[in-house]
Amino acid sequence: MNKLFTHIFNILVGILIIAEGAVYIFMNNKDGELHLRSIIMTILLFLAWGMSYWKQLKSENPSAWLIFTIIILIPMILPWLFFI
Repeated sequence: MNKLFTHIFNILVGILIIAEGAVYIFMNNKDGELHLRSIIMTILLFLAWGMSYWKQLKSENPSAWLIFTIIILIPMILPWLFFI
């Protein structure tokens, strides 16, 4: 797998996680309190993405970790399907 693709894809995924997390945290902001579940979910997704990105760079089988990164994208994509 091409290292340039790995870097570009993972940077885009990281930006999407941060952007979507920010949208959920501030959209679910009720009565001036931050939405704790959105914060926790964003942190967990970001940690899983970071681990996957690191493993893609260091492991002997980066394709398996790329599939893991794509699985991480599922919770990010599903909520947007309900808005369509």
